[in-house]
Amino acid sequence: MSDQSALQPAWDLLRDHLGGFVGSPGFLLTAVVLGIYVPGIVFSTVDVFVARRLTWQQSLAVYWRAMKWYGAVYIVALGVCIFVPLPFALAVPAAAPSVGEFARDLVLYFLVGDFCSYWWHRIEHRHGWYAKHIHRVHHADRPPLSIWTAMVVHPVEGFSVFVFFHLYGLVFPIHLFTFAVAAFAMTAVTMITHCGYRLPIYDSIFAHAAGHDLHHSRREPTNISVVLTLCDRLFGSYERASDWPAATRRAMSARPS
Repeated sequence: MSDQSALQPAWDLLRDHLGGFVGSPGFLLTAVVLGIYVPGIVFSTVDVFVARRLTWQQSLAVYWRAMKWYGAVYIVALGVCIFVPLPFALAVPAAAPSVGEFARDLVLYFLVGDFCSYWWHRIEHRHGWYAKHIHRVHHADRPPLSIWTAMVVHPVEGFSVFVFFHLYGLVFPIHLFTFAVAAFAMTAVTMITHCGYRLPIYDSIFAHAAGHDLHHSRREPTNISVVLTLCDRLFGSYERASDWPAATRRAMSARPS
């Protein structure tokens, strides 16, 4: 199979089964929501039935605190996309992207999203009023974190980080298939950063739970990125978490109550 046609079956499957919905903004919004719920359900199941570090009541309580409003917004927005005629539609090309084009845009999507969200997150911690009134909502959750902690954010922060995570796709004309896959993957990664588990292969590529637990435990923020560790390493905010969770416990014990 050639580079040009390798992704064609997957793209044809989406177009054939979803029809005109593929050209709706609801298609991309659904990719984001799946990026929330797929890892959210998987790791909540692990929390409750495998690791048993949370009861189902505790897991459900964090979920409800995180998603009761965002879930409602999605349902309303999806209803608008389906039932209200919109004055625009997304371009739905017949041909899938080549593997090279797909890989290039996926990597750039993550690099741009990581860089922009990293610096925005640093600003969130440095700007006193914003940190106290907006970002504090997210940091109310302390380790051990639930994966749903990723969505415990003030609506202002929820909107702003959404834009920065997905800025590459919003600004540059990438293929709709690539946009949907990248939107799902980016969202899933930011969720998994809060999952509370070591994932050896995954942790060597993406920002991981061990490092982000330390971030939620420190007065001076370290491990700021929730996507990759690249910016943390480049700009001096990376902290190893090799003895996690012991390091997290020490950080929490040193933090004023």
